[in-house]
Amino acid sequence: MLRRSMHRRSVLSGLVALGTLAAAGEARAQKGKAGAGVLTVPDYLARAALLLDETRRSQDWVGAHPGDLGLAALALELSTARAESAAAIAAPAALKQAHMHLLMVIESTSASFDATVRGEPKKAAQRMSAARTEEQTLTQALDVAKVKMPVIK
Repeated sequence: MLRRSMHRRSVLSGLVALGTLAAAGEARAQKGKAGAGVLTVPDYLARAALLLDETRRSQDWVGAHPGDLGLAALALELSTARAESAAAIAAPAALKQAHMHLLMVIESTSASFDATVRGEPKKAAQRMSAARTEEQTLTQALDVAKVKMPVIK
């Protein structure tokens, strides 16, 4: 009986320790995520600038290599990852509208790359045009909030 009780305590202690380790690991993982918690305006803008800069560079590079479907497929994968990262960001209240437009820039760019991969150049051009228009709207939303997107050099 004593032995069974000690075994039960050992098992329970082990489960508590595993739970504690799992919770600590989750907390560390959340701390490192791009969107963990609501960000300050400067912190948000730093993340948005990186996402937007990478999106623009992808747009330009794929546009400069129109026949390279493998490149468009890679750009689509990267754009999808940027979209997921951007969606995880909790924008400050003052920049919620701007964040919506950032998401649309990235989503439209992804749709353009997808259309390119599927061999639909007209649709790809339409989605890229929508992405560029959405970027202008993003800039206007930032102007309304009286902030500027940092420039990555």
